[in-house]
Amino acid sequence: MTAEERGPDEVIAMALVRIRRDHQARRLQRRAAQGDPAAASATNAARYRYLDALDGRRTALSISEVADAIGVDRPRASRLTTELIIEGYIEREPAPGDSRYVLIRLTALGKEFVASIHERRRRGVAEALAEFTAEESRTLAELLERFVDAWPRNPSVT
Repeated sequence: MTAEERGPDEVIAMALVRIRRDHQARRLQRRAAQGDPAAASATNAARYRYLDALDGRRTALSISEVADAIGVDRPRASRLTTELIIEGYIEREPAPGDSRYVLIRLTALGKEFVASIHERRRRGVAEALAEFTAEESRTLAELLERFVDAWPRNPSVT
């Protein structure tokens, strides 16, 4: 069945499945890591999600908030926190008013690392758009942004 014979919802849904499968197969991560198998590991995928969850935040997050944001349990988030602190990507600070809790924020090194990942992703998108006209690229960007904004945010939609 051709794309013309299927509805746009089916074509888009299958395109999203292809992107998800590609991501799950770690192809996108391997591309982002420029062929470095260690950087493409599942462990690093969680670390990328962790750092990305902190990126652009005006306020620091608790470990529980990070765990929720990246879809891991609190013990896993705590282990990732320790690793990322040791590597210098994040830092802890006491929570205002309650010294039993800590808040996590990116360090300058962490911000640089996240920026480099975003730049690699942007270059991948630019490569994918190479055969598009400038108008097609702008149209796709506008429509994709509208599509993502309209995407249902409930857990039943995957």
